[in-house]
Amino acid sequence: MPTSHYNLSGRGSIDIVDAQLHLSLELGIDEVIASMDALGIRSVVFDEVWGRGDKGHSTPCIEFADGTYRPVSPYAQAASLRFPDRFSYLQRLRRRDPHLAAWMTVLASSTGCRAVRVVVFEPDERAAFVAGGYDELLGLAQSQGLPICVCGVDMGSMLPQAADRFPDLQFVIDHAGWTKGEQQWSDLLTLARHKNLWLKWAHANRAFGRGADATEKTQLAFTQALGAFGPDRVLWAGDVTHEESTATWSQLLAFVQDNPALSPGDKEWVLGKTARRVFRWQAPVATEA
Repeated sequence: MPTSHYNLSGRGSIDIVDAQLHLSLELGIDEVIASMDALGIRSVVFDEVWGRGDKGHSTPCIEFADGTYRPVSPYAQAASLRFPDRFSYLQRLRRRDPHLAAWMTVLASSTGCRAVRVVVFEPDERAAFVAGGYDELLGLAQSQGLPICVCGVDMGSMLPQAADRFPDLQFVIDHAGWTKGEQQWSDLLTLARHKNLWLKWAHANRAFGRGADATEKTQLAFTQALGAFGPDRVLWAGDVTHEESTATWSQLLAFVQDNPALSPGDKEWVLGKTARRVFRWQAPVATEA
């Protein structure tokens, strides 16, 4: 059985939180802890998804008689109960959940649930988000004190109105806004004026890592993100389980941990303090293994 102690030697002295790692049945908790200890990562926020079921729904989920479904996170919740200092999770939501208000209340009182998440890629769902079709869900998250991670495209045009309508809700923009092109990135950076928005730095290789100047573009984008949002509103996520490039977990971490654009204090924010503040997750007291 793995220990819940932490490897604090050398580079691991910073309190590092990976703000998103996908959890599936194939990913063993013992192996994850071993890798975390090797890299000096104290804590991980899980997003549990196994794949797609026969009806096209993401799994694991509960299916209702009317054809709607509810994503659930049994494996992630079990991990957070077993190792509450090492693991927590965010819960994916569907706006058409027939018992959304009751479900949100359950999540807000569930051990380990630190946030909720919506994935908004389909054009009709994006249009619904802008038009207020997600307002019930957003209002419930705000009233329950649950931050919401939003994964979609063209965040610069999709989020401003919602951020204004729900000023006390903490929005986390997933995966550098799933940016495609310079204009989308420029529009996303303007969102920093909304003080209830945070940026999750993840999948930079997808957004910026193409072409001969990929390294320079990625570094420039990271520097711009820091300049717009500040280190206290940027949180690192490796999400190596869905990484499109050949980068390892160690390499994804090193991009931030060894980045010359960050002071030691800035690194503490981006690598851990920002995530802990947004997700209201107190840092554990470290002990020697």
